Amino acid sequence: MGKNNRSTRAKGAGQKQRSAAIHDDSGQTNRLIAMSHPLRARILRLLVERGVMSPAGLTRELQANLRSVSYHVRRLEELECAELVYTRPVRGALEHFYRATERPMIDTDEFENIDPIMAEDLVLHTYQRMIDDFVASRKARMVGFDRHFHLCRNPLIVDEEGFQEAMEMYEQCRLRLSEIERRSAERRTASGTPGIPVTGSSSFFKVPSSSLDA
Repeated sequence: MGKNNRSTRAKGAGQKQRSAAIHDDSGQTNRLIAMSHPLRARILRLLVERGVMSPAGLTRELQANLRSVSYHVRRLEELECAELVYTRPVRGALEHFYRATERPMIDTDEFENIDPIMAEDLVLHTYQRMIDDFVASRKARMVGFDRHFHLCRNPLIVDEEGFQEAMEMYEQCRLRLSEIERRSAERRTASGTPGIPVTGSSSFFKVPSSSLDA
């Protein structure tokens, strides 16, 4: 009898673990879907960084179309990446305010565990967006047409410890850029000045030795 009881408890624990794993997989998949659209990914990132915001506030911040922003906010809610916090009456209508419930990031452990096809799509989509940004800037006669740009290809050979140090440096750079954007938003809100659309694409990864000679 005692053996059966222990077996039942173990089975219950196993079911809980499997349920948690299924929930984690679902959240991970939803986050990937949320990030698959550039505007939706920007909305989620703003909700994480700024806290509670309405589609109207997001529209002003992103300088985007209100209808598109509202659609993607509702999509984030459907994907359980955002939730409605409260509403308030504004000029005869209700303004909805949301907050993020998921991060717009995939960390190393998650990336190693997601479906290989989805992982490949995520990598290729991200880098394609970086290429698209460059092409759009060239067509608009921005990057390379004035002195306000930074392009640097920096081939290096490092050891494993150096590689990890450089990875940490790039992450710190990303965090500092997010902080700069936050402070910029505060100043723009106070002064009413428009924002300057920019993009920062940081790349750091291992390559074949032959690539250093290219």
